[in-house]
Amino acid sequence: MATRDPTAVLLRAYSASARINQYLVERLDPAVWRARPPGEEKARTIAALVAHLHNCGLRYLERTDPHAGVPDELDRARVTPAQAARALGAKRKAVLRVVGAAIAEGRRIVGFPHDAASYLAYYMIHDGHHRGQIVMLARQLGHPIGQKTMIGMWQWSARGGE
Repeated sequence: MATRDPTAVLLRAYSASARINQYLVERLDPAVWRARPPGEEKARTIAALVAHLHNCGLRYLERTDPHAGVPDELDRARVTPAQAARALGAKRKAVLRVVGAAIAEGRRIVGFPHDAASYLAYYMIHDGHHRGQIVMLARQLGHPIGQKTMIGMWQWSARGGE
């Protein structure tokens, strides 16, 4: 097996993980977007979870490269699924540009307490956690994620190439 550039491998993994966020949002039943599970009035809606997933880490990117075209934060009370999907795609591109350059140049992500590669690992784990919450909440609301979408969420090569 050929030796691979670890930076390229990590960026490809992040790209696939970030695309899976968008893939999931694009396939959610609209009935679950703002619904709350019964008896959990303070629980985040799927819209709020997706906004949080998108918003986290944006300011680090902006401080690291103010000219990188970092997307705006999403308003969890107003965001639509289409807006969220577009914003997640824009965030993916911004992360790849900013963090990819920081790794290549041996720089840190401004304000993030660890190295640039750890930023990617941290947010892949963060996003996977919230994807699990979204899948669980959709199920609790009576609109489970379909098998085709669930399988598609694990097709990293396909998602990374989109």
